Amino acid sequence: MKKSLVFIIVSLIVVGVIFLSMTAMAQEKITGDNPQATSTPTPAPVGDKPVVNEQVVIAQINGEPVYLAELKEIWDNMPENYRSQFPGGFKDLLEQWIRQILLVQEAKKQNLPADPDVIKKVESVSRQVLIQELVNREIVKKVTVSDEEIEKEYMANPTPYTDPERVKARHIMVNSKEEADAVLKMIKDGKPFEEVAKEKSQSPDAQNGGEMGYIKKGDLDPEMEKVIFELAPGNVSSAIKTDYGFHVFLVEEHLQPKLKDLAEVKEEIKTSLLPKKQQESFEKMVGELKNKSEIAIMEENLPKEETKPATTPGITQPSPVSQPSPSPETK
Repeated sequence: MKKSLVFIIVSLIVVGVIFLSMTAMAQEKITGDNPQATSTPTPAPVGDKPVVNEQVVIAQINGEPVYLAELKEIWDNMPENYRSQFPGGFKDLLEQWIRQILLVQEAKKQNLPADPDVIKKVESVSRQVLIQELVNREIVKKVTVSDEEIEKEYMANPTPYTDPERVKARHIMVNSKEEADAVLKMIKDGKPFEEVAKEKSQSPDAQNGGEMGYIKKGDLDPEMEKVIFELAPGNVSSAIKTDYGFHVFLVEEHLQPKLKDLAEVKEEIKTSLLPKKQQESFEKMVGELKNKSEIAIMEENLPKEETKPATTPGITQPSPVSQPSPSPETK
């Protein structure tokens, strides 16, 4: 919640001068009505111990104070990725704040808060802020995913949380059938597959002994995939012709599909379920608000939608027949 607040405030440094100008105008009116309204009372000392005034002023701009507590709260709760916008640290934040106040003061001088267009924009943004805050309080902060819901999803929909069938393999690629046969003979005579790959393969992975890593279905061309997944671990394939040349494969390991442990995927499931629950709660909240409210829609006042003439498949609409121009009268 604090991160969201900080994001809004930092964003307002650039685009939010309208809000502050309206606030300042309202404050001026209060001050005009009651000159004591904006003064900060100094707490009376208790006994011999002085009470420190928490409203410490760190800057004044044309008489308008900037309070330490206000900026310190923003700075202390600001995420690191936002702090990077202020390479000079807290003083940079203060500088941006001062710029904002100067712009607000200038906007007041130009009487922008009374401009009808500005008022509409303020109202529009204000509605969005109110909606966001309501959703944060009633949905984001309250809606959670229980362990029971996580386990239910895990059991009912295991596919996304299952490691697929995979094969660990190596290969040797050459240009001709003769070269492939020579490779197979070297392997049959006892030379390790990895050494033959380094010596004879023309694939970029030759220096790694033709290592392909773990392969799942869909990673390779179908003709390669069929051979690899049907080959038992430890066995070498015959020469397989593909669009790239001739391949010889060695399967080192064949892993069957395996459901991951619940603890391993718990956060993943929670992340998947939470937006759905939040959306459901939001729709429920809106529905309840509508049910207990009086809503009248004046259909007759809505803009008329253009309706296209219905067409029957295979039948074209007749084009308008032009009327012949009247012939001149013969005198």
